[in-house]
Amino acid sequence: MLYRSLIALSAFLAMVPAALAAEWEEGTHYKTLSEPVETRSGDQLELAEVFWYGCPSCYSMQPVIEEWKETKPDDVNLRHVPASLRRDWEPHAKAFYAARQLGVVDGIHSELFDALAGERRDLNDVDAIAAFFEEQGVAEASEVRDAWGSFAVDTAMRRGRQFQQGAKVTGTPTLVVEGQYVISVRAAGSYENMLAIADHLLEKERSGD
Repeated sequence: MLYRSLIALSAFLAMVPAALAAEWEEGTHYKTLSEPVETRSGDQLELAEVFWYGCPSCYSMQPVIEEWKETKPDDVNLRHVPASLRRDWEPHAKAFYAARQLGVVDGIHSELFDALAGERRDLNDVDAIAAFFEEQGVAEASEVRDAWGSFAVDTAMRRGRQFQQGAKVTGTPTLVVEGQYVISVRAAGSYENMLAIADHLLEKERSGD
């Protein structure tokens, strides 16, 4: 699949190896929120990835995220927050939350990236997205429609919007560390640097500095 084939190329995408980064500076490489946003990772440290399934940059970042997950510390939770910064992104955010409600995120996450960012398929309403879930064999279309209109998904959408507004997210991909630190690819310089900065900030929180 397109999504998984990108993993083989991820090693060539690094612009600056994280190991060579001398210092990550607040205000230059990341921003600190004056009012932290709510985290939802219990006792674990949280790294939130704000993404849109139709975003080419988010799509290109996925192999880097997958590689990072292989060595992710056990005390860190990777939280996926689908962006709803524009009205036409909302069906794709709902697709994620419906998948989560049905317990099929692992079976549809990369496929949605492939379809929307990779193939530019026209999956922009509940019927098209429900049919896509069924096509992928992860859920019946009727199950997707039921989840789509559920209180749980509506609540998740509302909380997601509040998180994005509170974190002052203006584009994707964006990483938010412990509800306090915001990292954009423009400020970081590369996807690899985004994760390196996140690791730096997670260690900062871990050590209490």
